[in-house]
Formats: sequence, structure tokens, C-alpha cells
Amino acid sequence: MSKQTLAPIVIGSGITGASIAMMKPNVKLYDKARNPGGRVSTKTTKDNQIRFDFGATMFRDKMEIHWFGKVSEYNLFEIWNTNGISIATKPIYDLNHHYPIDGMDTLVSGMLKNHTPIQSMTLKSISQRENNDWSLSFFSNTKNQTESIYTSQLVLTLPIPQIIDLFQNSEPNPQFEKWIRFLEPYNDYRKTLVSLFSWNDWKPDLNAFGLEGNSDIPISTRLQRGDDWEYESWEHIKYPSPSNKGANLLVQFSALFSEMHFDSWMDVEKKPTPFYEEMLKNVVQEKWLAPPPDQIWNHRWKFAQAQMPLLGREGALKLDSEEFQEWISLCKETGIMILGDWLFGAKIERVIGGVHFLIHNQIL
Repeated sequence: MSKQTLAPIVIGSGITGASIAMMKPNVKLYDKARNPGGRVSTKTTKDNQIRFDFGATMFRDKMEIHWFGKVSEYNLFEIWNTNGISIATKPIYDLNHHYPIDGMDTLVSGMLKNHTPIQSMTLKSISQRENNDWSLSFFSNTKNQTESIYTSQLVLTLPIPQIIDLFQNSEPNPQFEKWIRFLEPYNDYRKTLVSLFSWNDWKPDLNAFGLEGNSDIPISTRLQRGDDWEYESWEHIKYPSPSNKGANLLVQFSALFSEMHFDSWMDVEKKPTPFYEEMLKNVVQEKWLAPPPDQIWNHRWKFAQAQMPLLGREGALKLDSEEFQEWISLCKETGIMILGDWLFGAKIERVIGGVHFLIHNQIL
């Protein structure tokens, strides 16, 4: 089954793909996942409707871009308003950090608006036609069949290891080799393990731990970089429910801890194996004086975030670099644009603001 499209094709319906679709509504999104969102993901448990964010958990509203000696400031709310997007949010931690009241995944669904990505489509290979268009070979997991789609404009937002595998599994092409050589220095991703602890009838005394969960701007998170339990968030403060009398603690573990325990972290039902169940119960009791949780849910991100993004991890996006100019040249030369966390960094505001800048300056 084959079909031609004049619309640009974007592979991936995470925060990068959604940002592109918001500002360039003529694109078509294809993604191997069953639902859009990627690491901007919110889960709701079936039994007691507990809601929690197990990827990105908040965002800043402002960011800067430095280019040709000029500083451009962007505000995410202004970008959304300009594109007719309305997302209800609340501040958390301080006046500069926010979260959507219906879950982080509504950032993606809000930006997609009426744009429906084509999900469960795994891109297996790419080949170049005589007219220099690209032929994309997908496997549809819902139809259980292969589909080919032709396009002249291709944007890849997958993690670099998956892009390199894709190029290596495709017909040999000098364009792919150029990209592989360019991407190699940025092909280092940290793994991240995640746990959610749920208690039906117990809540912590956050004030005793220096937190302020009942304030106008809740401070219900704790970040200790490099510590095994690197990031902790009391999700029931973010997403209160009248029927929920208990508490929900989300933990994202450090890169070192995640690397050491990644393979044996959970069973097929995402429950901790007996060894980790005992470990987790002991530590949560030690850290928060908590009784044994009624439920523990585990998750793991293999490509949680790029370790050395081309434009840096924090602060302003600095585009005055030879590497960024080389990236622009390579996009034009090969007819393939490769975007994502490896370029912008993992921060949501850097991705959305970066995509806005590229489109505003007619680079994308």
C-alpha cells in the first residue's frame, strides 16, 4: 500500500512534534506509540483514578534565544495564545513554574488541537526516489501490514539511537552517513527509572520536611541532583481528588541508579520485583516516615534525555555556534531535518520556544 503526500511528514508526536503541528498545521504526524505525548505523559490508574505525571512534571513559562548577538525572549503562554491554544495551568514551586491542571499530557493534546496524529506506525526504513523525494516504509501495528508513503519534506524527532538504527536499516545513502557522523557526539542518553507510591488512607506532614503543600503556590517537590532518589513529587497535591483520602508520591531516580537497576526494575505488569519492592518500602519509610504503600507502580525511560544537547541543557538557547550552523546546512543539503531533545535540551520551554524560533525565522 503506497500513497504520495505533499505535506511535510513529522515522525514523532511528542512535545517536539506537537509544537511543529501547532505552528505548521499542514504537517502530518506519524508515531509508533499508541497515544501522543512521549515523555510528556500523564497516567490515570483504573482503580482509584489516581493521576500523576511520570515524565516531565512542570515547565517554565519563559526562555531566551541568543543569535547573531541579539537576545530574543519568548513566553510560552504568548506562543500558545498566538496560535489559538488555551491550556489551563497553575503555578507550582514558584511563580515561574507551571503545570496543566488536567495533566502534563494536555500540553501535547492542546497543541495538537484538531490535528490527529497517525499512531501505532513504526518507521522501518527510508529510501530516496529518483526525483529526490523520500519513500518511507512503515509497519502499521493496528492493521498488521506495511505501508509506504512518499514525501519531499521529512522531519525526524526520534531519539538519536533510533534514528541511527533507522538509517543503518535503510538502503545505503551518503546523506544518512553525513547525519550519522554529525549526530555521533550527541548520541548519549540517560536512562531514568520511575516509581509511584500510593497510600489509600495516609498522607505525609509536608511542613515537617520543609515543604508547603497547602500554600497558594504549592511546594510539594524535592530535587536532590545526583542522589539516588533524585526527584520526588507529591502528585496528590497537584491533582487533588475529593474521593482520594491518601497520598501519591512520584520518584524519578538518578542516572547512575537508573543505569545500575534498569534491566531488572519491574515485571510485565510494571510492578517492582520482590527485591525492589522491599528496597523501596524501606527507603520511603526512612525518607518520609511512611507506612508500607498500598501500591507501587514502576516505569522506565530508556532514552529519558540527551546528556549533551547541541544547544545546551540549561539557560538560553545559544545559536551562535559553528555546530548549529552546520546543523542548518545539513538539513538543507540532505532534505531531512532532525529535531528533538538532543538539539534543544529536555526542558519543555526550550523545545516549544526553539521550534517557534525556527519557524518564525523560516528555518523549519
